[in-house]
Amino acid sequence: MFKDLERLVDVQKIDIKLLEINNLKGDLPQVVENLQNHINTLTKELDNERKREKEILLEIKNLEAKIADDKIRLNRYQDQLYLVTSNKEYDALTSEIDTLKQEIDSAEYNILKLTDESDQLKVSIKGKSLTLEEKIQERDKKQSVLDKTDITTKDAQAALMEQRNSIVDLIPIRYMREYERIAKAKNGIAIVPILQIFEEKVDKKGNVEYIPMQVSCGGCSKIVPPQKIVEIRNGDRINRCEFCGRILYWDVQSSEIRSNYEEELF
Repeated sequence: MFKDLERLVDVQKIDIKLLEINNLKGDLPQVVENLQNHINTLTKELDNERKREKEILLEIKNLEAKIADDKIRLNRYQDQLYLVTSNKEYDALTSEIDTLKQEIDSAEYNILKLTDESDQLKVSIKGKSLTLEEKIQERDKKQSVLDKTDITTKDAQAALMEQRNSIVDLIPIRYMREYERIAKAKNGIAIVPILQIFEEKVDKKGNVEYIPMQVSCGGCSKIVPPQKIVEIRNGDRINRCEFCGRILYWDVQSSEIRSNYEEELF
């Protein structure tokens, strides 16, 4: 096997170990991230609602002050009605009185609407506060489990990454780009051995013989054309599966499968 292919195989073996480490974490990283996003959203909504609640209180306070002032003016204008000496003055005062009454009614109506909005906000804030507390507790529990997993795997992961980087530095960029592209599309498995299936045959005397059968891709199990098998076993060039696109190689330890059934490695 030529060096670049051999190094790519070594990178794949390391990446499989890294995948196994990540699998120990399961979906915890995504769960923690989703919970944090939910917490951030709830926190922002609560901040906005609490801010609006304060604005409503101020608006109600201002409206109540205006109503109090308008009622004082209204009483004064009503008292002045008995002092007017002309129809013109009377009409002017009654017009002012009507306007003040309308403004007071409008302010009181707005206070009712604001009070209703405030009541709804109180219910929403209480509900979201409880939900936020639950989500924070849930996130903390999940984060604790994730942190413990990180502690137990941190050293192994660091050692594997250091080993991987030292090998990657020796591989031409074009091969690594192809490897990363395939791995991204195939759940991290870019390079697989071909599988030579041997079927067990027992003659009349009880002698066991293994008959070579089909050769398949260790990734997708599709048949490998005969003309490619020799090239792959020689390992002097990059060969790819015509179906799944993975890079193929011959592995002396795992490529020969002596059984009566086809076994998939990946």
